[in-house]
Parts: sequence; C-alpha cells; structure tokens
Amino acid sequence: MYQGNLDHYFACGESALRVLQSAISLSGVPLPGSILDFGAGAGRVTRWLKGAFPDSRIHARDVRPQDMEFLRSSMGVESATVDPDVDLLELPGGQDLIWVGSVVTHLAERRTRTLVQKLLAACNPGGLLAVSFHGRYAIERQDRGGFRYIHDAGWHEILSGYSSGGYGYADYEGQVGYGISVCSAPWFVQFAQSLDAVTVVLLSERAWDGHHDVIVMRRGDDRG
Repeated sequence: MYQGNLDHYFACGESALRVLQSAISLSGVPLPGSILDFGAGAGRVTRWLKGAFPDSRIHARDVRPQDMEFLRSSMGVESATVDPDVDLLELPGGQDLIWVGSVVTHLAERRTRTLVQKLLAACNPGGLLAVSFHGRYAIERQDRGGFRYIHDAGWHEILSGYSSGGYGYADYEGQVGYGISVCSAPWFVQFAQSLDAVTVVLLSERAWDGHHDVIVMRRGDDRG
C-alpha cells in the first residue's frame, strides 16, 4: 500500500483515524479498550491506532503471514492470519472498535453480509464497527477514464448489479471469489438497519483517503 508515496501513505492512515474519532465522539462511547484492525495489511492504519490509543489492546488480522509478523515484531500488536473464506473466519471477540478498510471493496454481496455480521458478533455490546466501501465516487472515477478498477466486462457486470440492487460485484480476471465491488450508501444503511440491535452512527462519502465511503455501526448494548 506504500507505493513510494510517503505523504499519501501517512495521510491514508490519518484519515481513517479521523473517521474513528468522529464516530467515538458522535456515539458517546468510552475510548476503546480493545481494537481490531481487520484487513490490516502492513499497518497503514494500525500505526495510527497504536499512537492514538496507547492504552488499548490492539489486534490485527489479515491473510498474509509476513504482514502479521511485521506488525507483531515492529508494533507489538496481537496479530494473526485469517482464512480468506469468510464462512471459515474466526475472530477475537470482545472488541470495542473494529476498523475494516478496503476489504468489502473486494467481496461479493453475500460474503459482505456474512463478514459484517461476524464482525458485529466480535464487538462488545456498544462496540463500533467501521467499514469502508466503494460508493458512487468509484463509478464516477472509472467512467470518466481516470482510473480503471477492473476489466471492462467486469465493470459492466458491476454496474448492472449496482443499478438493479445497489450492490455490484465482479471477479478479477483469472480469480474466483475475489474482485471489485461497488455499493450504494442506501444499500449499506438498509442492510445495517435490517440487523437486530444495530444502529448507524455515521455514514460519510469519500471519508477515507478521499476515495472510500465509510459506514460506522454500533452494536446494541445489554439493554437493547
């Protein structure tokens, strides 16, 4: 994710932190005692979480062993690999805050629904789950020709799903079950509101790195 641009790399992590701090303030919850960075990679957001919440227990999860070893040895976070199949996913429970950056952007609708529900189950009552996703800006970005997310046939498939149901997805060429998704803000809000004891704390377009939309959900507390 570094790609040779240090300023952009740090700005990306900083913008995620701003979203999370805003969500904590809006929801009125205490500072998190336990945080999970899901899809952490080599730590572009993890390092900001570590700095902003020094008293929190921070967990990182991703599929690449070398990234998890790097985070464990360089930042002292509790890291482990996860199965890329969301149906087999196991997560550390008891989380007060979970950040999920650039994960559902690569998943089909069913897998996104499954992942979000598993992540909410890993939250403590009152815990926050923040998820980034490709929204309408992604469509504008590719259609104007400045950026290409995926091959043309895949992009047409995505647009078809987005237009008909609010969620479009296509596999990358040569891959199965991993590609690009685009979903509308109403799709994500309606999905969140369909879940028991879940409220939407924040939804902001292009909130992460001027690119991804972010939704923050709060798991209901013990009183419902």
